[in-house]
Amino acid sequence: MLYITSTYTMTASLRGVIANLQTDLARSQKEMTTGRLADPAVALGLRASRAFTLVDAKETIGALRASNDLVAARLSSTQTALDSLLADARNMRATLLSAQTDGGDKETIAAQARQALSALVAKLNSANGEGFLFGGVKSDAPPLANYFADPPEANKRALDAAFASAFGFGQDDPAVASITETQIQDFITGGFDALFSDAAWRADWSSASDQPIESRIGLSRIVDSSITANEPALKKLAAAYVAIGDLGAEHMDQKAYAVVVKSAMTAVDAAIGMLTETQARLGVTQNAVTASNDMMAIQSDTILLQLNDVQAVDQTEAAARVNNLMTQIEAAYALTARLSQLSLTKYL
Repeated sequence: MLYITSTYTMTASLRGVIANLQTDLARSQKEMTTGRLADPAVALGLRASRAFTLVDAKETIGALRASNDLVAARLSSTQTALDSLLADARNMRATLLSAQTDGGDKETIAAQARQALSALVAKLNSANGEGFLFGGVKSDAPPLANYFADPPEANKRALDAAFASAFGFGQDDPAVASITETQIQDFITGGFDALFSDAAWRADWSSASDQPIESRIGLSRIVDSSITANEPALKKLAAAYVAIGDLGAEHMDQKAYAVVVKSAMTAVDAAIGMLTETQARLGVTQNAVTASNDMMAIQSDTILLQLNDVQAVDQTEAAARVNNLMTQIEAAYALTARLSQLSLTKYL
């Protein structure tokens, strides 16, 4: 049997050996640097699935914690807006309380109510990077119609029409002074209250969804992470401000004016209590987000320890392996160089 050997065959074989050594060297260098297996699937065999499961769990927790940062920011912005609305409501209450005693300056009180209503609209239409805070799941558009828009929007037109239907003239007409306390009481409990019913609020005031945003804040927990402009407290505040600011109350006689003030005071009191409860509810959610993040931080650390246990390598051993592989590669290169200088005659 005849065997034919050539320098080309021998050097080609050595090149294959060198390529394999270089692959092993790259893997060992990575393990020496990171302290982890370079290729868990190859090194661990059946245990690789455990490593991949742990990696997936760690990535899921990381994504949830990043999402929770956005949830926390939205809740904080909502609380800030509610703080401002509560401050305006309490100021309005103090003004109305004083007006019940001495009447106060009607024009100034009406102007304060209009300013508070304007602030209410602005706060409920506030937004962050994710969308409008009070829109619920419909967060892509301002949830509240601007009562002071020009031309007037549906909420202002509805109030003007209801007032004219009840009295036969507008709020700026001098005839407002002739409205009796009985007449204004009947209007407030009738046509005026109807303007702030759930159906009328959704038709004329709010385009927000009743459904708040739901957020997964943990591996097995979902919470409501927003409130909407359809909260009863917000409707009551709007009704109180409109009653004082746009029923022509500043032109009424003292008895009719007292009815409007009392009605507005009742609405503001109720709204303050409801808003306080809403803030407490949001506070519970904020605490839940914080607790979930703390728990997931512990879970992430635990998973990392488990991953290290599964994937960790002895870096000293890896360094020794790197040195050995480099020695072998250098020897292979040297042998290749020597072979390239051989001729068939010399070999024979």
